[in-house]
Amino acid sequence: MRKFTVWVVPPVLALLSCGTSKKLEKAMADNAQLQSQVTALNQKVTTYEADITRLKEENLQYGKEAQECREVQAAIERNLQQMNDALAANSSTFRKIRDRAEADLEQLGNAGATVTYDQGLVRISMNDRLLFKSGSAVLSKDGIDALQVIANILNEYPKLKTYVVGNTDDVSVRSGFKDNWSLSTERANSIVRILRDKYQVDPSRLVSGGMGKYNPVADNSTPEGKALNRRTDFVLNPDFSRLWEVAQEQQ
Repeated sequence: MRKFTVWVVPPVLALLSCGTSKKLEKAMADNAQLQSQVTALNQKVTTYEADITRLKEENLQYGKEAQECREVQAAIERNLQQMNDALAANSSTFRKIRDRAEADLEQLGNAGATVTYDQGLVRISMNDRLLFKSGSAVLSKDGIDALQVIANILNEYPKLKTYVVGNTDDVSVRSGFKDNWSLSTERANSIVRILRDKYQVDPSRLVSGGMGKYNPVADNSTPEGKALNRRTDFVLNPDFSRLWEVAQEQQ
């Protein structure tokens, strides 16, 4: 009996080929998708690495700026300490000047003078009876002697500057001067001339002026008040140059 062989391989192969093709296509699609994801991830990695590099650089810069800030803060604190030291030194010096002026005036028996220290300034006030005759800008002998107290202090402390300010009561001047303002100004001028000519005080450290009746310390309605207002003020100013230098260093 003759046998027939039926070849079914091609259809099977075709079926197998068809299934494999679909799987291959799916695999290729999956691979393409994965490749796209890898590319996207690589881009993110590149971005993150760039961000990390930038942040490191910024962190380094911030560290430098922080160090600079600490150095500036330290410099400011040093300068403030120097200013405080200078202020303390001025305060100590001016208290010594106040005590010395009080003692020297007391030795001269000048009851018409007062010495105060306030807000970093020494103020010496001398009654007009101690310095001048009524209505006059010519210094008396006692007045010239009293000025030696001022001169000695100024010559011992060569950086001090002094404002000499004449003051009067509100009674109109009778003769020789236009008004009390003129009288008070000329009295201050007479004083700085004596300090310069007799006691060799550097005139560049002297400032004179008059306030007339416009700077009272008491009520002009009473004789006692008028007497207190007729005075000459000596305002001793400290050396602010070191404080200025320190302030400039902070800028």
